Amino acid sequence: MKYSLKLKTQHFHLSAGVFVAVMHEDDVHDLGIHALDKVEIINPGVKRTATAIVNITHEEIRKGNIGLFEELRLQLLIKKPTVVEVRPIPPLESISFIRKKIRGEKLSAQEIKQIVDDINEGKLAELEISALMTAVQIRGFDIEESASMARALISNGKKVEFAKKPILDKHCIGGINGRTSLVLVPIIAAAGYCIPKTASRAITSCAGTADAMDCLAKAGLGLKEFKKVVEKTNGCIAWGGSLDLAPVDDKIIKIEYPLKLDPKGQVTASVMAKKASVGAQFVVLDLPVGPEVKVTSADQIKDYTERFSQVGKMLGINVKVIPTDGTMPYGPAFGPALEARHALQILEGKRFDNLAEKSVMLAGELMAMTEKSTVQQCTAKAKEILKSGKALEKMREIIVAQGGKKITSEQVQVGKLKRQIFAKQDGKIKKLNVQLFTVIARETGAPSDKGAGVLLNVVPGQQVKNGDLLFEIFAENERKLVEALNLAERMNAVEFEPLK
Repeated sequence: MKYSLKLKTQHFHLSAGVFVAVMHEDDVHDLGIHALDKVEIINPGVKRTATAIVNITHEEIRKGNIGLFEELRLQLLIKKPTVVEVRPIPPLESISFIRKKIRGEKLSAQEIKQIVDDINEGKLAELEISALMTAVQIRGFDIEESASMARALISNGKKVEFAKKPILDKHCIGGINGRTSLVLVPIIAAAGYCIPKTASRAITSCAGTADAMDCLAKAGLGLKEFKKVVEKTNGCIAWGGSLDLAPVDDKIIKIEYPLKLDPKGQVTASVMAKKASVGAQFVVLDLPVGPEVKVTSADQIKDYTERFSQVGKMLGINVKVIPTDGTMPYGPAFGPALEARHALQILEGKRFDNLAEKSVMLAGELMAMTEKSTVQQCTAKAKEILKSGKALEKMREIIVAQGGKKITSEQVQVGKLKRQIFAKQDGKIKKLNVQLFTVIARETGAPSDKGAGVLLNVVPGQQVKNGDLLFEIFAENERKLVEALNLAERMNAVEFEPLK
């Protein structure tokens, strides 16, 4: 058996999203490996190495050659056919740690750090990372494991320092509509505080804060741009995935997305790693509670509160968890552009609904963590900043600093295709099912199609007559619009009760 081979590169102008090498079955046999095993590839000319997953063929690649997908070719800095050295990689120790978590055993800080390091270096395949996250979804992380994961994620990313203190931040664990951050961040920044908000994209919902911000300005900032915007305006709303703050976390999120995995032990680590990386000292956590969202019971509220508070404390961050009502929509919009437009309408003073009330409340709670004033006084201060137009001015300043233009809510581009859903009976709106409206909005193409989504025209408790408009469906694609319309007709997203 040969323990290394010198092979000539052959280039496949294809992208796989991971490092993939294609080898002839005879060369694979000489190395003593199998399909989906890993090899280390060394480009001696520039002293670059990479770990790749092996695919096997006897047709596309000649014996003595190795095919490289684009990501691998770029990593090895290969421009033309080159002779590289290929070595088999023995089974990683971190694989045994993943099996340990599958069995339900606790992982040590060192074991978690090794797993994260191997993910960072591309040594673990997506299948293996999926196995880990599935195990964490089922078996869970305890508080110490979450803290260890957060520290490991931080250690593999960049950090940013801001001269201005204190640094405030906010996060919502998701499951509902309404972009409170688009209202809260300019309020906090207009109050004179530093709030470098790193936002996520949607995993299970129809819009994340970064998806909505993309409709107003550039959310995918580089780290230098991010720091410059914050230093200029006090605030920023940027996609965390573009900042390289915790790159392994972004790789994990990418794998969680198609499987719709969202394990709370990993969620805690992910959120707190991003907050620690920007130097956040005070964080308010919005925890929606209801039968159709992630947190459904008092026991879960207690668990999340303790988990985030304790992990935050271990990282030097003061975290306050605020349970909020997750049984109803916050504002009428579902979908990136629709939610961005609605947030601007609140800032412009055209609306003051439950999303505005929640944003003001969370802003008051956050400011009260740093001031001697009461929560009530800080909430009143936040409301005044919103009502006075100072928050709107600050948001426009942030949008321009992030490469956007000063636009009004009417200028936000929503889907050009639209259908309306009408009431088929008289009655009173008993419930608007957030989860079902999210499903319908995703069917329209949201969040990928930024202008797609759903816009409600009614609120719980409202009386309607047969033929009244209930909601509108927006899309950028006729096929998706028809599919969403058919889905909406089948689903009971609006529940009625008879008029007395």
